[in-house]
Amino acid sequence: MVKTFSKSNYQKHCDAMRRHHGVIERLHQLHGYPPFWKRSNSFESLCKTIIEQQVSLASAKSVYNRLKEFTGLIAPAELAALSTEEYRSCGITRQKAQYLILLAIRLLQGPDFFISLEKMNDLAAKEKLISLKGIGHWTANVYMLVALNRIDIYPDFDVALINSIAYEVFEGSKINNEAAKEYISQFSPMQSIPCLYFYHAYIVRRKVVFVP
Repeated sequence: MVKTFSKSNYQKHCDAMRRHHGVIERLHQLHGYPPFWKRSNSFESLCKTIIEQQVSLASAKSVYNRLKEFTGLIAPAELAALSTEEYRSCGITRQKAQYLILLAIRLLQGPDFFISLEKMNDLAAKEKLISLKGIGHWTANVYMLVALNRIDIYPDFDVALINSIAYEVFEGSKINNEAAKEYISQFSPMQSIPCLYFYHAYIVRRKVVFVP
């Protein structure tokens, strides 16, 4: 069964977490509800997430805007037609350029890719995303969280999320991905909701701007 959250039931899920987990109630009292961050389930959204790999949100946004200005449209036909050098002129690395080109070609060959994701359970959807070159656990999980709105997701190896958990729960002591993942596992089957609270706390504390 596919389990998601939506704008209409988001705050209800947040309230359930607050009632049962003191740390979530504390974050809520400090910062309120996390924004309902939502991206469409689409080629453009997955391209954004690829561009965000291992760079700051500000840098990713700048590069994405340059690419969109250059192409006029973030769509499979347009991106498949670009050369590596044209991607480089927009600030995109050669490696990410190859990922975007291969993704565009994949969508031209099978335009039902994103529709099919909606019908799959979490494991199947993640495996399908990871089957694409350049899509690892972080990219797949972030996409499933923000574009597919799956409710039981922990985005592996997310530096901001790990740092926020360390700051809010472990008094700033350095922790690794496995420690953060183990901590979040207590919130299953709704891991996405506390992750969004920790993201929100990080964004507020660090004064980061995130536009889905």
